[in-house]
Amino acid sequence: MYVVFVEELEGPQDPVHTARTLEQAFAQITCRCGYSYRFEPAQEQGWCLFLIDVERPERRPDPIHSTCIKPRDAHHDLMTQAVDGRLKGHVALHIEAYRRARIMRSGAGNSVRLEAQG
Repeated sequence: MYVVFVEELEGPQDPVHTARTLEQAFAQITCRCGYSYRFEPAQEQGWCLFLIDVERPERRPDPIHSTCIKPRDAHHDLMTQAVDGRLKGHVALHIEAYRRARIMRSGAGNSVRLEAQG
């Protein structure tokens, strides 16, 4: 289970958007950003995730790269990278990470800091 932050964190900090899988969290974020996507083998080694703005195809974010060789591993790595906040600041956290996270407010906005339990 993943908690998906597709809006700025305001109000109650209970999870509003959830996804059962990383794939679902990735789909929610890419849809919210207005992107279509495709996975392709990289020119040298690994795989790339290409994102395309569906309203303005000439405006594309830089591709995300993975050095994983196996397609399944590469897709997982690329989706994990895509939900880390690099797509317009939208983030998906595994539910366990969310439970351990401390939400901290700053003057520039909100950030999520993960703390190791010990």
